[in-house]
Amino acid sequence: MSNLKIGVLVDSFKLGIKDGLAKAAEVGAKGVQMYAVKGEMAPENMTAAKIKEIKDMVASNGLVISAICGDLGGGGFMRAEDNAWKVEKSKRIMDLSLELGCNIITTHIGIVPSEENERMEIMRAACSELAEYGDSVGAHFAIETGPEEAHTLKAFLESLSGKAVGVNFDPANLVMVH
Repeated sequence: MSNLKIGVLVDSFKLGIKDGLAKAAEVGAKGVQMYAVKGEMAPENMTAAKIKEIKDMVASNGLVISAICGDLGGGGFMRAEDNAWKVEKSKRIMDLSLELGCNIITTHIGIVPSEENERMEIMRAACSELAEYGDSVGAHFAIETGPEEAHTLKAFLESLSGKAVGVNFDPANLVMVH
């Protein structure tokens, strides 16, 4: 028998958190991923009472939070002019994730260039800062696979200064490469 456990993105049900968690349990999921970027789950909108309420709802449905999605859109971390606020918001999402009992935060970072260039340096600076922050708080920053080839993403990850960074492997994205 396999130990594989199925998880779902609560937001995919489009039912809100409470009903989405109930639906996840109903369909047999064991884990859930939740967006924490805007709306009621945004870090700036969360209180200690709300965090406890969500943790209780997750537990009462027999679920665990397997990851928190902190995807801020807009090209990920490819534009230097956006990275100050995006890095800061990503750190707050990491903090919230840990308060919810989950140490994995997923996001898209943008398309990693296949060769060294200015965009890669911009992305490297932002992702290194997040990896270092993850190291300091015990969180893992999981980069969604994109259209870049595996060896390009691997080299990029190895070039980061922090170790709390990894890959959120999405096999559907393989279609974009091959």
